[in-house]
Amino acid sequence: MGEDTRGSRAADVSRLALLLLWVALLVSALLWGPDPDALRTWVEEAGAAAPLAYLGVYMLGVFALLPRPALNAAAGLLFGMSLGLVLAVAGGVCAALAQFWVARHVAGDAVARRLPEGARTRLETLAGGRALMAVLQLRLIPVIPYQVVNYGFGLTRVRMWPFALGTLLGGVPGTAALVLVGVDGTDLGLPAAVGGVALAVVIGAVWWVRSRRGRARS
Repeated sequence: MGEDTRGSRAADVSRLALLLLWVALLVSALLWGPDPDALRTWVEEAGAAAPLAYLGVYMLGVFALLPRPALNAAAGLLFGMSLGLVLAVAGGVCAALAQFWVARHVAGDAVARRLPEGARTRLETLAGGRALMAVLQLRLIPVIPYQVVNYGFGLTRVRMWPFALGTLLGGVPGTAALVLVGVDGTDLGLPAAVGGVALAVVIGAVWWVRSRRGRARS
């Protein structure tokens, strides 16, 4: 019993320490996080380490609530289309996983209070046994807040790898359009949004048909 109590206390202390660290990082990001001009300066000054610097600043920028379109467009401006797209998508996935992990292991109660009412339940219901499809759909719909999806799924039973893969695949169309804005100013925002919503509808329809067939066979 004594060992169990000590183990429980150690776990509580570790969780509290991580929670305080997350709060400190969040406050620091909000107070001293980069704006797009600062991001460009920091990355350009990094030289050969510029891609790693961009990913680090992307993570900080997301926690500082810097608009992701600006971060994605900066990738095109700084690195061109090919490398810029890879870095922007990687940054989006890494930032999403960080917030997913915080909600699941560090600050679940605090995060739950900040989410829209019922968001956790709706995400849990939507995911069901097809977490990958659920995440993919939500990533393709541009009006669904990025942060809500990250923190919300962290509070559900969805595993990390389907969440990461759905974020990766669903993030490519919109991210590519914004990176292209940074490369040459070509704005594909509306076509990307319409295409993403249409693809999400198709995925949802396929999902519904397969679910109906599965119930019929049962």
